[in-house]
Amino acid sequence: MILPYLAIVFLVIATAYSAIVSFRHRPQGAVPSWIFPIGTSRAARILVGLTTLALVIGLGAWFGISARSSTRRSLRFLLPEGYAGWVRVEFEVQGAPPFLVEAGQAVLKIPPSGSLRTSSPEPYGWTTDYYYFYSGSGLRPVPDSGPGRLIWGKISGEASGASGKRKYEEFFVGTEQQFKERTGEQTIGPRSMAAPVRGDGRLIGTLPTFAG
Repeated sequence: MILPYLAIVFLVIATAYSAIVSFRHRPQGAVPSWIFPIGTSRAARILVGLTTLALVIGLGAWFGISARSSTRRSLRFLLPEGYAGWVRVEFEVQGAPPFLVEAGQAVLKIPPSGSLRTSSPEPYGWTTDYYYFYSGSGLRPVPDSGPGRLIWGKISGEASGASGKRKYEEFFVGTEQQFKERTGEQTIGPRSMAAPVRGDGRLIGTLPTFAG
């Protein structure tokens, strides 16, 4: 991933060096060296100057386009109130509804099963996602960092089923202790749909992670 950027860095350094050598004022009688040889002709200096200008403009445009393409729409995950367990969102599922877009954010309302399918493509790039518990009384934020953090182990991947390959995103909702207890499990959603809340207030699940 870093190699393309190294090539750009080296190109910038080489171009800057060429410009310095070409436009550097040499005192009369100065002895040339391998670092700063005798100055080139006026035509060469103009060529180097134009090349440097074109490079600077090109790099500026490239970084601007890269910055825009690497920024994606924020995702707003709506989770059932009190939910604890793994969540899975499958993208590009034929026949599934697309996710809604509100206030510039893609809204993904997770059902009590913990598994959601959408026909929308998986968004790529850097941004901040938001998490909320939903209930009849409205929404309340779910912290994804800090001491009260409840979002863990977020991953993206691709799985195969009867209908072909699907891209997905998974993350765990719960305390750090709950996350550690269920790390490595291949289950999504609450195990008991009839009585999802245990005495300690957490939900655990065992639904298939992928259905064709």
